[in-house]
Amino acid sequence: MSTRILSRLQPPDTSYWAIIKLSLPVWISNVAIVGGATLDTLMTGHLGSTDLAAVAIGLAVSVSVFVALVGVMQGLSPIAGHHYGAGHHERIGFELHQTIWLAILLAIIGMGLMCYTPMWMTLTNSTGRVAEIATNFLLINAIGLPAAMAGRAYMAMNAAVSRPKVAMWIALSMLAVKAVTNYIFIFGWAFIPSFGGAGCAISSTINAFLSLFLYWVIWHYDSFYAKMRQKRISMPNRKALTNLLKLGIPIGLSAFFEVTSFTFMTIFISRLGADVVSAHQIVANLTSLFYMAPLAIGVTSSVLVSQSLGANSPETARMATYKCLKFCICLAVFVSALLYFCKYFFVGLYTSDLDVIKVSTYLIGFASIYHVFDAVNCVGSFSMRGYRITFLPMIIYGVFLWGLGLGLGSILTFTDYLSPAPMGAAGYWTAITIGLTLSGIIVGLCAVYVARAFAHGHKVWLR
Repeated sequence: MSTRILSRLQPPDTSYWAIIKLSLPVWISNVAIVGGATLDTLMTGHLGSTDLAAVAIGLAVSVSVFVALVGVMQGLSPIAGHHYGAGHHERIGFELHQTIWLAILLAIIGMGLMCYTPMWMTLTNSTGRVAEIATNFLLINAIGLPAAMAGRAYMAMNAAVSRPKVAMWIALSMLAVKAVTNYIFIFGWAFIPSFGGAGCAISSTINAFLSLFLYWVIWHYDSFYAKMRQKRISMPNRKALTNLLKLGIPIGLSAFFEVTSFTFMTIFISRLGADVVSAHQIVANLTSLFYMAPLAIGVTSSVLVSQSLGANSPETARMATYKCLKFCICLAVFVSALLYFCKYFFVGLYTSDLDVIKVSTYLIGFASIYHVFDAVNCVGSFSMRGYRITFLPMIIYGVFLWGLGLGLGSILTFTDYLSPAPMGAAGYWTAITIGLTLSGIIVGLCAVYVARAFAHGHKVWLR
């Protein structure tokens, strides 16, 4: 074998410094993306609880649809990472084209779901001004869904080939644009009228198309991607799409179970009143921001594992899994302490309403407990994606986050079957804390087992 071939099969660096260098841009990208929703919450919070509640409902529905569909496309990351590790650069552009075709199809489905607003308003028991704002929010957001999903295909590809800084700079640029356009469309400026909470959706739609354009320009003109680009657009390929779906559907369902365990909480808690749902939305947004760190480490673990396996080095993949899990646990413990002891400061950034602050600071106690296990959940499941094991995490998420989190949560929140009186919003947060703790332990142990089995050449019964 020539020296050139050997160098192409060189496994990736899995040192802690390498993990940080790869995770940091991913973390910044994700924080910037979630920062858009944070801006929505911060800005509409100053309009009053009506607009904030409407935006909370609109975001809950939009995020549920978006994350589930984008998750189906995430089969691209381990596939492209494996090709990159093996030196098959020419296959990456082909897989990217197939993922974009898939994004178009899924976006059509997603737009239909988001535009069916009467169902969502009935489900959330929303009426009057809240329903009007939430409906407009969803209809406008649906317009930007195809661009947002296609952009995520480019984002996944860049992470897989160890170029997360591209997504980072685009996300930061879009956050700056979001801040300006949010202000313009929420509060009005010059000849542009105030759209209130619905203005957030206008801003997000503009961002989606602008970021997709930037991704396209970089892909076509950056010399780094020269070996990956196809000379012409690849038409849909049944085999390639089937492989994407085999990995992507379980990933999409896992993401759906995880995210909707919170967004559906928002939808159901909205029946308890504007103050309660506002408090829940603040804490949910805070925890999603802090979740970006383990998510970045999780993406890194998937990339390093898939690249290591592509380079035919399962031992390197095992080390990547172990180190990413250790790193995320240490970081999550620190973040949990920070969240709990600084809770009044964080909540004060969102609102000055004393009733909302009281409920929010109480709910943060639950978040500070489950964050460590949620972090293990994330990194463990992403690591298994690198090994192309996606079905098991889906089952675990469904049982513990939906079955236990939402099922038990509904009983505790609205009935007195298991408690002296209905617990209100705390019922859902109690149940989701139990669900995330149990799923985190199981997923973490499974990830360690898979990494060890691959390294020793043993058959993995979880596949």
